[in-house]
Amino acid sequence: MLKPKKEITRKEIQRDPFLETIDQTQSHLQDNKSVYMKIGTGLIIFLLAFNVITNKRSKLSMDANGALGQALVALDSGDLSNAQFQFETVMSKYDGTKSAEIAGYHLGKLYYDSGNSKDAKIYLNQYLKDQPVDIMVSSTALMLANISENNGNLQEAISFLDKGIKKSIDTHTQRILTLEKAKFILSQGDDEQTKALVKGILSEKNVTPVQKQVAEELLGKISG
Repeated sequence: MLKPKKEITRKEIQRDPFLETIDQTQSHLQDNKSVYMKIGTGLIIFLLAFNVITNKRSKLSMDANGALGQALVALDSGDLSNAQFQFETVMSKYDGTKSAEIAGYHLGKLYYDSGNSKDAKIYLNQYLKDQPVDIMVSSTALMLANISENNGNLQEAISFLDKGIKKSIDTHTQRILTLEKAKFILSQGDDEQTKALVKGILSEKNVTPVQKQVAEELLGKISG
């Protein structure tokens, strides 16, 4: 036999904490309806603005990539003055993009190759700080080190190589820079540190024949 359902009284409903919470929530929402409408509207506006900014940035990046590509074509064809102008345009027009940073590297290299070490150092040093593309870190560090060496500042040259070693992502590049660093240290007469660097490289796996040859030549200069 089914038991008769218990009749829920109004008094019991009022004491039910769950129902009280629902009532309070509904009352709060009703009282603050306009506030929540404003918050919701503001959130929608923010999301729309974010999408617009993102789309603009994507277009800017695509345009910058296209401009950089044209500059690289001019560089590859040997039209250096045109390439330089286009790299400068990419840097000024698309400042803040990865393409502008890469253009800075090529400008620095153009100045370096032409013998303008002052301007080359400015652009290359900035590129080493930004490091948008890892593969060009080693050449950047080597050029900066060479500029410092030519200016008679070996400590600064070694410092640039250390930065390059730290920022390089593969052991092959790190070994190239370490060997160059060993050359500078040897020229300062520090045989022990040179020997430690060189032996460290020779103990590694997959050392290329060229790297092995350079390392052994450095050891020969120490023993000689």
